Amino acid sequence: MPETQTACYAWAFIPNHAHFLFRGGIAGISTLMRRLFTGYAVYFNRMHKRHGQLFQNRYKSMIYQEDIYFRELVRYIHLNPMRAKIVSGIKELNRYPYSGHSVIMGKQKHEWQDIETKEIYSKGQRKVQVEARDMLCYWAVRELGISCTDLAKHLEISQPEVGYAVNRGEKIAKEHNYHLL
Repeated sequence: MPETQTACYAWAFIPNHAHFLFRGGIAGISTLMRRLFTGYAVYFNRMHKRHGQLFQNRYKSMIYQEDIYFRELVRYIHLNPMRAKIVSGIKELNRYPYSGHSVIMGKQKHEWQDIETKEIYSKGQRKVQVEARDMLCYWAVRELGISCTDLAKHLEISQPEVGYAVNRGEKIAKEHNYHLL
């Protein structure tokens, strides 16, 4: 969000709550949340011809610094509509307009959502970067049905590299008991 220099990595609206994953900017999270909640309350009240307070409780804020928690939070937040049974499966989630998942899958575009994850898209060979790319390739190809050719174009790597990454990602997933929910 340009005004506050805050990055939004994940978000999902559920009928009774919402989840967001932000990296704080110069204005701080409290300023961002105040602007977000006030703006939404004004919009909602205007659309429904009502007035008054919209939100019951203050937001909860937690700090995460580990890369593994970051990736898990993005996944947890974006898959929340499936767990809440708002959508029936991953194909419906790909089209669900109230979650950042559809942006990551290229079905929608929001300038304010940051989908560039350095570990996956960078050409580096650090272990964390390679493993992140391998897991992405494995889940994208085997679990989501994305073709190796399409994924290779998106990641700007060769099709055989995607194939090798899928196999390495599968080994990592089995070794660590990772599952795509």
